[in-house]
Amino acid sequence: MNILTGLIGLLILLAALFSTPSQATDINNERAKYNYQLLCQGCHTPDGSGSKNIPQIKNHIGRFLATSSGREYLIRVPGAANSTLDDSQLAEVLNWMILEFGGLSTPANMELYTADEVKVLRQSTLFEVTEYRNFLLSQLP
Repeated sequence: MNILTGLIGLLILLAALFSTPSQATDINNERAKYNYQLLCQGCHTPDGSGSKNIPQIKNHIGRFLATSSGREYLIRVPGAANSTLDDSQLAEVLNWMILEFGGLSTPANMELYTADEVKVLRQSTLFEVTEYRNFLLSQLP
């Protein structure tokens, strides 16, 4: 009986982790965290503090939401745009990252990414990532 209960619980957890969000604004924290751990934290570190050549997102990522170009940048970053996540999953993990790591940099009126927005923005390839990021940062408040 305990094994059966454990298996059912495991199946429910796996179904939640691997199902596609119905809407981007529906954030499954466990699934988003799992996708972050699987696809992002290798470079951005578990707490978003970044590393030597990887930008810090902790207490910083929300700054990009101040302009439409900055908002677009977060989707067009090659690691995001070219990830294996579908549009809904990418919107979910980005929304989770901003809410989890953004801290005071996150605008109070933050608008969550949607799958439709991600679908459009990730089609435009971003070249010269570092130079473009530096340009954006010089333009942000």
